[in-house]
Amino acid sequence: METSRNLAILVSVPEVHLLSALDALSAQQAQAFNPSYVVYGSMEFEAFGEIEKIRGTRAIETFIYAAEGAGEQPLNPEVTWKGIYLGCEAASGGGRYRGKAIHRPTSTTGDRKPAALFWKLAHLERFEKGMPIGKLQGLKQKTFLKARFLPEKPTLIEYPFTHKLYLKASANA
Repeated sequence: METSRNLAILVSVPEVHLLSALDALSAQQAQAFNPSYVVYGSMEFEAFGEIEKIRGTRAIETFIYAAEGAGEQPLNPEVTWKGIYLGCEAASGGGRYRGKAIHRPTSTTGDRKPAALFWKLAHLERFEKGMPIGKLQGLKQKTFLKARFLPEKPTLIEYPFTHKLYLKASANA
C-alpha cells in the first residue's frame, strides 16, 4: 500500500496504550501476521470519515502525542511517536472490536467505553527526540498550530518533512 507524502494525521493516544501496543505488535510478528497492526477505538466518526474520504487507498503517516504520559511533560507539547494509519472499520453493535483480540493493546481490555469505530495503526515507533506540535501545520492552513495545541481529535496536517514552512522553521531552530 502506498503511503501519502502530501498529508499526515496528528492524534493523541494515552501513553500506556502506545507502550502496550508494542507488545501486541511483537506478538503478531511472532505469529507471522502480515501486516501486523494495532487498533484503537474512537467515537470520532466525523474526523475519521473525513480522513477516509481524503486518503483513498493510501496509507497515511500518523504523528502521535502521548497523552497522560509518565514523568514531566514539556511546556509545549511534542509528538513522540509515529505510525502508519491503514484505515478504520465500524465497531460492533455494542461498540466492541469485531476482529481478533491480538490486534488490541492489552491495556485496553478493561476499557468499557463503547467505540463507534476502530482505526488501524501499523509500524508504531517512538521518536528519539520529540517534534514540537507547534512546528506542524493544519492541512490547507497558512500558519503553524499553536505551540501549546493538544489534539483532542484526529487532525489532518501537512506532511511535515516536505512542507517549506516546516523546513524553514527547522533550519532556524
